[in-house]
Amino acid sequence: MSNGRPSSYDAYGGWTDTSSRRNRERRRRRSSARQRRHPLRRRILIGCGIGIVVVAALLGWLGYTAKTAYSDLNIAKNSASAARASVTSGKPDDAVKQAAEAVEASASAKQASDSPIWRLAAAVPFLGNPLDSVTQIIDVVDGLAKNVLEPAVQLGPVLDPSQLRSADGRLDVQALRDAAPVLIQIADSADELKVQADAIPESTSIDQIGDARVQLQEQVTDLAGLLSNTRIAAQVLPSMIGADGPRSYFMAFQTNAESRGTGGLIGGFAILSAADGRVQVDDLASNKEFSRNYDPIDLGPDFYNAYEQRFQATSNWQNSNLSPHFPYAGQIWQSMWRQETGQVIDGAIATDPVALSYILEVVGPVQLADGEVINADNVVRITQSDAYFRFPTDQAARKQYLQDIAAAVVLKMQGGIASPSALLDAIGKAASEGHLAVWSADPEIQRIIGPTKIGHEVPDSPAPYAAVVVNNGAGGKLDYYLERSVTYTGGSCEGTTRPTKVTASITNNAPAQDYPVYIAGRQNDSTRYDGPPGTNRSVVSLYATQGAVLKKATLNGTSLFLLGGGLERGHPIYYVPVVTEPGQTNVIEYEFEEPVAPGQAQAPIQPQTEDAEAVIEIPSC
Repeated sequence: MSNGRPSSYDAYGGWTDTSSRRNRERRRRRSSARQRRHPLRRRILIGCGIGIVVVAALLGWLGYTAKTAYSDLNIAKNSASAARASVTSGKPDDAVKQAAEAVEASASAKQASDSPIWRLAAAVPFLGNPLDSVTQIIDVVDGLAKNVLEPAVQLGPVLDPSQLRSADGRLDVQALRDAAPVLIQIADSADELKVQADAIPESTSIDQIGDARVQLQEQVTDLAGLLSNTRIAAQVLPSMIGADGPRSYFMAFQTNAESRGTGGLIGGFAILSAADGRVQVDDLASNKEFSRNYDPIDLGPDFYNAYEQRFQATSNWQNSNLSPHFPYAGQIWQSMWRQETGQVIDGAIATDPVALSYILEVVGPVQLADGEVINADNVVRITQSDAYFRFPTDQAARKQYLQDIAAAVVLKMQGGIASPSALLDAIGKAASEGHLAVWSADPEIQRIIGPTKIGHEVPDSPAPYAAVVVNNGAGGKLDYYLERSVTYTGGSCEGTTRPTKVTASITNNAPAQDYPVYIAGRQNDSTRYDGPPGTNRSVVSLYATQGAVLKKATLNGTSLFLLGGGLERGHPIYYVPVVTEPGQTNVIEYEFEEPVAPGQAQAPIQPQTEDAEAVIEIPSC
């Protein structure tokens, strides 16, 4: 049956709809015709398919390469850290092996990141930013492995304090001197890599890359600082400790409970002698050995106007370190000791009980003749506070007590040191926080150490600068309880000048209790002040940027008329007496118009007992 449509009987014994068959034939012919008319379209479709496969393959390869590079990068970083630890802990064989692993892994990572496809992908805006960051991270790690770590492990004995220092405390000055050229080259490479690491842009899209960037920057900064200090030591230590003949140094123990510009009043002192790498203490005494007046020396007109004319700083030992510029104190102490003994010292060192606490953490406690134990936890409190309550009127007994403590610590340090590396870390910590200062009478040595933290120089530079310095204003010992913070902010680099602001907070944490006069301060007509027991009087000085002009100053919001204190190496000085009661915080605000000058802003912290904080928010120009 055909249901009215043309039909025929097919080969399979059934009826076929001839109309449907003709329709299918027409569709087939139309399709063939379309394909003959559009061959390009067909090839495009095929090409797209192939392209998708190729892109997928490239993305897969890129992902695999990135994963491999990241893995190699971590291996290189971990091996580098391990090698550094092995060097400083006296394991040179391990250090060589770990350094080789770091070099191999960093080279593998760099090979992956140097491929054309990686570089092409890294150049894609936004999407390529993470790859670009990884590339820069790999470049820094590769530079560290090849240009810093690999040559450094060859200097193992020089970088390992346990090998550099013999059992009798003698330093191998010749080994240090021989290593100086290589150390200088390594340190210079580390400095360049630090600049390169700091320039790596932040990757906001992948947290792991951002974390790796921050960790690398911290690691390179730490390493560059360590190598910089080692470079300086290799350049100056041999001569300073007697490689070229005997040397001698005045070493001041500063009492931060009575503040001075370099830290605190001289409580005691020692004369150190050095010969052929060995340092020993020749004299140890309290400040009662000083005369009241010495012949003054000429440190220039600015020093005379700021310190000599008013405070007789070069002739009165009590005011010898009012200035925060430590080379001035060193030259004054050199003059004082020459006038006392005829001996000409080759330099000066200053330290304080905070530094002693770091050292006692390493060498262990000391025991006095009566059995009292002085350790890292109590040395600051005992020497800066308890001693003054224990001997409120007997100054001779107190000074002998403090001298006994200093002698015990010095004797302990001259003995065997279980971990010389840890001792160097403790000394480095004290220096970085300002609790250790060094001046050399040798101009070439001073040129090297002066600009460092251990040199404690006020820089002769136009770069932004704000140093807040507290000098005790009552001859008391209440600065043990003094806490300070400084904030230094400024405008942009546009134009020739910009507004800046310095905020100094002075807090008195003294307990509300009675104090002996020697602690509370000896008031006279020029220093008289009111307040409950524990009230402190300070002279707060601000050393500003060269060329800065003070526009306004306030104390707790009330306008101040500040007297100019002259100049310190070109920096204008402004000072104000401040009385701070127990529990009170005084806030001094200074507003300046200062020149826009190149250089990083500085706000150095004066070393005192309480930790201090400086916040700097000024763009570098």
